Amino acid sequence: MSELPGFTLPTPTGIFRDIPYIPFSKGDKVARVANWINPTEARDTRDTRGGRRQRDQNQQAYGSNSAAAFAYAADEDEESFSLVDNRGTAMRKIAVRAVQGGGPRGGARGGGAMQRLGRGGRFAGSGRGFAGGFRRRFGYRDGAAMQRSASVAAEDDWQEVQEIQFNRMKDLRFDAGEPVEAGKFGTTGVWDPALDRLSVRLEKPLTAAPAARFNVSASDDPVLAKIAEENEQVKVLATDTVVAALMAATVANTAWDVVVNRVGDRVYLDKRDGGPMDFASVNEGASPPPPSEPKDAASINGASLLAQEARDVTRSLISQVTASKKVEFGEANPFSSAEGADANAYRYRTFNLGTQDAAPCLMAVRTEVDGLTAGAVPKQLFVRALTQHDVSAVGAGNALDWRLRLDAQRGAIIATEMMNNSSKLARWAFQAMLAGADQMKIGFVARVSPRDRTKHGVLGVQTYRPEDFLGQLGLNEYNAWGIVKALVDLCLQLEEGKYVIMRDPNNPLIRIYAVPEGTFEEGIEEAKDEDENE
Repeated sequence: MSELPGFTLPTPTGIFRDIPYIPFSKGDKVARVANWINPTEARDTRDTRGGRRQRDQNQQAYGSNSAAAFAYAADEDEESFSLVDNRGTAMRKIAVRAVQGGGPRGGARGGGAMQRLGRGGRFAGSGRGFAGGFRRRFGYRDGAAMQRSASVAAEDDWQEVQEIQFNRMKDLRFDAGEPVEAGKFGTTGVWDPALDRLSVRLEKPLTAAPAARFNVSASDDPVLAKIAEENEQVKVLATDTVVAALMAATVANTAWDVVVNRVGDRVYLDKRDGGPMDFASVNEGASPPPPSEPKDAASINGASLLAQEARDVTRSLISQVTASKKVEFGEANPFSSAEGADANAYRYRTFNLGTQDAAPCLMAVRTEVDGLTAGAVPKQLFVRALTQHDVSAVGAGNALDWRLRLDAQRGAIIATEMMNNSSKLARWAFQAMLAGADQMKIGFVARVSPRDRTKHGVLGVQTYRPEDFLGQLGLNEYNAWGIVKALVDLCLQLEEGKYVIMRDPNNPLIRIYAVPEGTFEEGIEEAKDEDENE
């Protein structure tokens, strides 16, 4: 085979010698001779400081996408070029202060502080000047963390038994299975469907509850005692408020305590009379929260008064929305007596906290049912009330004014409440789950006047399924049962006596103390003596 003839490209001569050309690769599709459009200039790329376009004069590229072949690059800097500052003297001084760490007159000082240059001006630098207002607006706290008070002060004769960090509780999982019905007691009412159509324009005044609603501790509940007597496998007795507080331990923002009575082979999880389990906290997650001791002694927006107001509003709402028709829920109310009638309806259920390899360990829980829906197959309801006192008061949590925004921005208001009252809402969701409620009815109740804590109006009602509400709060039912089982197993291993489970007010942990037998009983006797003297 003969060799192919050699071939060489001709050298440009004449008028084509100094004409530049675009280098290309063999894989490029040649569609045009020259591309005079610079893609870096086509984009409006600006930096945040000067608004100048970002160019790379020395960029080298290869192929048909290259646009730097015709870019001009100066070999030497032109000494004749100079930048003229046409700003005024005052503006130059402000810029110098911003660069050197000082602030303009009347502004915040400090290294790198972000300052606003006049009305409508831009920001220079970065730091606390802008970030401080942003963080305060959206619930962040700068500086030292606020120190909260414990729900009960630990005495010198209390002995710490166990300390459990929250990070050890977040991975716990347990499936309690389907509960077993143990009895129904009391009388409840039928929900009025007209209340689901309430709005700010159709506000309904809230009337005070005519009947009392008791919250008896587990050790004093005669029905729980009877259930334990009839079933030896029942090892734990508790109420829904206590169990829900344990389930929501990792999301709690305020301190709480549970009294543990270890008697024989059983554990009684009791609340402390007059303790945090008897009240509903208000904006406990706000920044800052309502003050526990207001500067003004006559203030009606302190934490304790707001908690009492929220408890009374919830009782009044339950009584009002189910007042149209009363229904016998089960047997006679076990807490009604000659001193007063209890308006609650109760559902007793047992949950199995044992494992497959061990003997059953049943926990008997008293739960509450607040109403029933009308119809052939009535649904059980769990009713609670969110309250708004004064949007301008300390501890309001940057909440929107419900009377102005509830109809148009209900989603934003609910999101704010989930942030400011996460602990309270988590307890409500777990209480509804323990009771087997089909629906949760949450009412939005606001003061008629911010200066009067006795008059309120119902502005709207929101309906949820308990499992859906738990999902919106980011809570897990199996993790909640895992926390309860771990604490119950720990209590069953304790010796007989009295103990206190406390949520540390300032650290993410739970402490268990061994306390003397007569602890908390002296205060109860004094309260009874005062009532008899009155």
